Amino acid sequence: MKVEEINTKIEICEAAIDLYLEDAFEIPKLVKKTGKTASEIYTLFPNKQSILEFYYPSLIIRYRAMVGEIEGFETYTISEKLSNFIYTVFDMMDDRRAFVEETFHPMIGDRWTNTDFHNEVKELFKDFFTTDEHMAVSAAFLLNDYFYAFLRNQYLSLVNTWLDDESDDQVRTMALTDKLTSFIEEVVYNKVVDKGLDLMKYIFTQTGLSDDINDFTDWFSGWCSDEEVEIDIEDEEASEDQPGAAS
Repeated sequence: MKVEEINTKIEICEAAIDLYLEDAFEIPKLVKKTGKTASEIYTLFPNKQSILEFYYPSLIIRYRAMVGEIEGFETYTISEKLSNFIYTVFDMMDDRRAFVEETFHPMIGDRWTNTDFHNEVKELFKDFFTTDEHMAVSAAFLLNDYFYAFLRNQYLSLVNTWLDDESDDQVRTMALTDKLTSFIEEVVYNKVVDKGLDLMKYIFTQTGLSDDINDFTDWFSGWCSDEEVEIDIEDEEASEDQPGAAS
């Protein structure tokens, strides 16, 4: 999708939200508000509902554009990247809080199948982890579609917490976010298993079994150094299409 087309879709979506909050969301009024023809609008959106639903994936599209302007973002730790994403999107949602409070559950949280928003969040997390240079070698065992789907679902739960949080300045959500991102970083950066392999190699070398352990460690390192572990994701995709899979 071209940048100009994305910007036009965002413009139409924002205007539609304004009308929706005024209980006046009708295509003729949207045409008048945006200066676009009905034909132009329906060229970009298949139906009226999809205009409003575009708000959620547009958050990720806009966030990616913002990240591109952050100097040195690629050097951030994984917890810093995750926190930056979570807090930034919270701020973006807060600008449209009335709309989010009314539509997040029916459009995202309670959906039985994955939406564009679900997929965009999952792909963003995948980009974060597969481009991070600080990962432990053994973390490759985790970095698959199941893991990214799990992170996405935890994020959706965090949004639910944010929406329900009545504490001052939503400190409960902030604390939960910090603990969650720190824990994830500890899991994928922890090099205990890596050091264990080095120890095994040393011990076996000293006991005359160096050839066997070298073969094992070479296989393990080669397997883990792939950019992504290839797995059969048909079961996972099928399970996500079942009731409750995206909640």
